[in-house]
Parts: sequence; structure tokens; C-alpha cells
Amino acid sequence: MKILQTILLSSLTTVAIADTTLTYTDNKDNVVMKMQFADNKMKATSVDDDSTYMVYDANTTTFTTYMTDKKQYFVMGKEEIEALGDMSNMVNKILEKQLADMPAEQREMMRGMLSSMIKAQMPKEMPKPEYSLTGKTASYNGFDCEVVKKKIQKKKSEFCVSTYKDVGMSASEYAVITSFQHTIEGLAQQVGHDSSMDFSSLGDYIPVKYKQAGKSGTLKSVNHDNLDLEIFAIPAGFSKMEMPF
Repeated sequence: MKILQTILLSSLTTVAIADTTLTYTDNKDNVVMKMQFADNKMKATSVDDDSTYMVYDANTTTFTTYMTDKKQYFVMGKEEIEALGDMSNMVNKILEKQLADMPAEQREMMRGMLSSMIKAQMPKEMPKPEYSLTGKTASYNGFDCEVVKKKIQKKKSEFCVSTYKDVGMSASEYAVITSFQHTIEGLAQQVGHDSSMDFSSLGDYIPVKYKQAGKSGTLKSVNHDNLDLEIFAIPAGFSKMEMPF
């Protein structure tokens, strides 16, 4: 009995610390997106744009975008997102830097003119998207899923979702996803572009298939091989790009 308990505890421990990689492919079986989870972090790589990738840290609720062609990165957290939400203040700060070398009178005139032009072109804040289960089901690559419609204003997107448990993810990994989705959904509403996939209002779902904003992908595989934590770290030779607000 003691040996059996030891084996069971060992198995549970192994499951708890296992890392996860989700791989999505297009209809030609080409990899289009890869999501990797370990150490309460997520790395998302869109294969059709291999010059950038993103790392989200659920411990600090910040996401870092890396631009591999420029060897630069920038960090977005609560403070930066709140700054983006105050568009008027953000525009004023940017103009303050850009016009700093001008004489005071000319600077004020240019600031007023440019501020009006920029604010007029900025996107309007979007309402929160609505998600609804259609009652239809499907299966892709062995993953059974439920069809979901997403609606935001006149735009519609379609997904097929499954619970994180059914695809073999842990509760802590799912918590990283929901934390990230809540973060970017608020940002998307502020900047007028929403490509989030937050199904938490419906249940503990993740996408098996997604189709929105001209992009689509289907979950091909779920892998639990150990990941090198260096993939979440700042690469050597990269410099931080300061945000203009």
C-alpha cells in the first residue's frame, strides 16, 4: 500500500509540473501558431509573422513583445495600458517630446493643431464583445468541441472550443490564458481593435479552432515535453524600447 501511495503521489506531481505546448495549423497542415506554457508564463508565436513573438508573465500581468529583426522589445503592463486608455494625455505627452525644441509660442500653436488632427483619427473605444454557444458541436484532430459565436458591433467571428481539461492542460496554465485574455481585451477595447479569445463568460474553454480578423487555425497537437525556461527570457543582444507615453 505504501509503495502504491508513493507511485500515485509521484504521478500527480509529474502531472502538476508538466509543461504544455499547443500547436495550431492551417487547412494545409502548416503551423500557424504555437503557445508554450511553463513557470506561470506563456510564449505565443505566430508563424506567419516570425519577426515578432510575445511572452506573458501572469505573475506580473505584463506582456513583452519581441521584434527579432530589430533586436528590440517593449513591455506592457497595467500602468501602460491605463496610459493608453487616456488618449488625450497620451497625445499630449508624445507631442511634448516631439516639439520640445521649438520656441514656446510656436510649440503651443503646433501642439493645438497636431493634437486635434491626431485625436480625430484615433479609433473609438469599442464595447465588450459578446460570446454565445450555438449548440452545435464538431471534432478536429481528435479534439471534440462546441461552436461559439463572437459578436462585437457588426463584426462576427466563429470558434470551436473545448475545456482546458479535455485538451490536457492544467488549471494553472488555463489561469495564465484567462489572465492574459482579460488584460488584452481591455486594451483592445481602448484602441478599437479586438482579436481576443476570452471564453470565460461561457466556461473554462480554450479554442480548438478559431477564425477571426482574417486569421484561422486548428489545434493540431498538445505536447507536454519539458520546456527550456530560457525561451521566456530576454534574448542576448536585445534592447528595451521605451514607450512614448
